Amino acid sequence: MSIALILNRARAEEWKVEINKYLPEIKVEIFPEIENYDAVEFALCWKPEADYYTHFPNLKVIQSGGAGIDHLFPKSISSHLRICRIIDPSLKSDMFEHVLTCLMHSMKKFSAYINEKEKKHWQPLLYKSIGETRVTILGLGEIGGYVAERLVQLGFNVNGWANSPKNLKGVNSFTGMNRLRSALEDTDFMVNILPLTDATKGILSCDLFNLCPKETVLVNVGRGEHLVESDLLDAIDGKKIAEAYLDVFHQEPLPQDHPFWDCPSIVITPHVASRTNIGSSVLQVVDNYRRMVDGRPLLNEVSLQKGY
Repeated sequence: MSIALILNRARAEEWKVEINKYLPEIKVEIFPEIENYDAVEFALCWKPEADYYTHFPNLKVIQSGGAGIDHLFPKSISSHLRICRIIDPSLKSDMFEHVLTCLMHSMKKFSAYINEKEKKHWQPLLYKSIGETRVTILGLGEIGGYVAERLVQLGFNVNGWANSPKNLKGVNSFTGMNRLRSALEDTDFMVNILPLTDATKGILSCDLFNLCPKETVLVNVGRGEHLVESDLLDAIDGKKIAEAYLDVFHQEPLPQDHPFWDCPSIVITPHVASRTNIGSSVLQVVDNYRRMVDGRPLLNEVSLQKGY
């Protein structure tokens, strides 16, 4: 048996070295340089081509190289294949730090001060403190729940919205589409950390923005496909959304002619909110390979029906 690595070449080389530290007897190969495609039963992937799994007739497990699985084309995958994702503490802490940076940058008016500096204009502005700021987290899974609880610990007022009931200390939790309006009532920030599913695709749209208080700030660290881009621009023009901090996009890198570049109310980061740490994640991948060989339950296996 062998393990196929289907991802960026530089990252694949890093993964290969780390995996072979724990599985020195196993052949780890970087796609498409595979000696025997029939021998591959386990594939570690990140943003592969659409037909990647069809090359391996005996494939059993597809391991995502990160927390998401939407990039693996789960709808087209045969039901006999099993998909797992990585749940890494560093992913959660990195996401929390990124979200916190966005919140504080907006609350303390740093975008305005950057603009004022260019004009050499001294203009003190009113700002909000943590204790008077309400944040609504959309998505209370492993990462979203962690971010919500950490924000509570800092003194933020935190609402959380999810598809299923959650019980997180200090978080006002809301469940189901009929409770979305309540979750967004009186919020200052809307932070999207939802998984991408049929139900959540395009959820960041005019319908949702119209539920928000005027001049809500959007932070999208979920997926680009969650956002209806034209609706965001309209909401900013109409002062419904005051600012948007976007880390994910429909097309990455963001095209040079995209209108987001020219919108002063949108802060763009190049998909850096959280990045899989190979050193701290490799043991999950190795463990899942061994579990597959032994016929044991896999770690962090994903439901193809739910998409998470």
